[in-house]
Amino acid sequence: MATIHVIQGPDKGRTHSLPARETRVGREAEDLQLNDPTVSREHVRLFPRNGEWIIEDLGSANGTYVNGVRLRRTLPLRQGDQVRMGSTLLVFGGSGPAPVTNGTLDIDEDGNLVDSAIITTVPGNADSVIMPTPEAGDRAIGNLRHLYNLIGTISTIFDAELLANRVLDHVCELFHPDRGFVVLIDPAGRLAPVAVRYNDGEKTDGAVPLSRTIVNHVVEHQVGVLCSNAMGDKRFTKGHSVHDFGIQSVLCVPIVGRERILGVIHVDSAVSNLTYSTEQLRLLTAIGYQTGLALENVQLYEASVKSERLAAVGEAVASLSHSIKNILQALQAGADVVDMAVGGGKLDQAREAWPIVTRNLDRINSLIVNMLAFSKQRQPLLQSIAINHVVTECVDLLTARADERGVALLTDLGDVPAIPADVEGLHQAVLNLMTNALDVVADTTGAVTIRTSFDTMDRVARIAVADNGLGMDAGTRARIFEPFFSTKGQKGTGLGLAVTRKVVEEHGGRIEVDAAPGRGSIFTIVLPSTPPESATPQDTQGPARPRRFRTRR
Repeated sequence: MATIHVIQGPDKGRTHSLPARETRVGREAEDLQLNDPTVSREHVRLFPRNGEWIIEDLGSANGTYVNGVRLRRTLPLRQGDQVRMGSTLLVFGGSGPAPVTNGTLDIDEDGNLVDSAIITTVPGNADSVIMPTPEAGDRAIGNLRHLYNLIGTISTIFDAELLANRVLDHVCELFHPDRGFVVLIDPAGRLAPVAVRYNDGEKTDGAVPLSRTIVNHVVEHQVGVLCSNAMGDKRFTKGHSVHDFGIQSVLCVPIVGRERILGVIHVDSAVSNLTYSTEQLRLLTAIGYQTGLALENVQLYEASVKSERLAAVGEAVASLSHSIKNILQALQAGADVVDMAVGGGKLDQAREAWPIVTRNLDRINSLIVNMLAFSKQRQPLLQSIAINHVVTECVDLLTARADERGVALLTDLGDVPAIPADVEGLHQAVLNLMTNALDVVADTTGAVTIRTSFDTMDRVARIAVADNGLGMDAGTRARIFEPFFSTKGQKGTGLGLAVTRKVVEEHGGRIEVDAAPGRGSIFTIVLPSTPPESATPQDTQGPARPRRFRTRR
């Protein structure tokens, strides 16, 4: 026997058995009376014909909707069809098994038959615009507002998984589904869920239970669909209730980019909770289209980053290979001279050649240290240190090299309190600046001056390295911190200043440059300072007057 089950409205929970004759339904109908003021006196009639039950609207004021579509003429009812009259929602239960329509047969992971009837479709492209109508102008404006908010949220996201989750959060807030999924097509062409939401009490582990019929239809035809699932859903219990019908209201729309489909958005809910409408299908289809555009932007961004990384790696390999080759050639030349001198018993000649070997070992060591510092992000290990001690250590390391060329190393160390800094990082940054300064000054007449000071107003410490070299023009000054940019030809790797700025910025500081052609250059490291009260003048105080470092001639 056919039945009518009320699942929404004032009469929710009632079940009516239909006799094998015409039955009229309405607010004052004799056959089936509904206590719903939005239902007409005689709203619809149901009558059997050729083994089917037919429904016909009787000129009701608010209309009759079957599976979300307004009833314009007589229509055969299928088991599980949803009939809305005013605020009342009915589910029709036929007397026989649910029919299986062509093209909608599917088997779930347990081998159970799944019959998902597609009620209506909407194109999943830019043509799926939400247009206001005389009946739903306010709702259309609201839908456009939802789209605007979504676009504002996802336009600044450049991670596909994060974007999918943000979209699904927005969709769940709008549609209140029992379940929601964003499924994307992976590089192998398989559909893979990347965002999953379940209502309270639902399990979130295990396989995602989706109808492949619906998803495949959406992917193949690139249309959004509104479906009614008319088979038993294993989430529902067996019993004399609406759950016996296994009804679900399903929205599934494509995520479409500019030229191809990228995945689907799928939401569903038991019709005992709510049913979806064609208007909601249009809104979700528009969301799917905007999601597709955003995902393509993410993919373009990732491809651009990958291309830039490959280009940077290529540039780094080419530059470093050239530098390492030059160092190894000089190292090999010095080693050959030492080898021949030792073989011939000429130790004086070996002593003369040995500095060539040690100098190039220092160069390759410096290169490796800069490569390691440049290649990874790190958090500086801050501790209270006296920067004058760091500067003095760097001067001591370079004094012999400066003396070989007759270059003067001058220091003017002020009264600087201890500051929080990473000793190794700051040592490397200062040493890089001093090494660059030595490289650009002339032999015998060159001078490099290192000054330290503390600004009590700004609470910052300064380390300035000045040279009397040729200086630099504005174009060079604009590029000096670019990785692998060098004005030293084969002598430079282009990493020293890049690493120095990186280290300084890791300390929350900055590096300033004052240079012009013909008047040398001044590089100043500016570091934030919070001097501890326990610091003593002996720990931080430098000499009262400049020290001049010269090696004996």
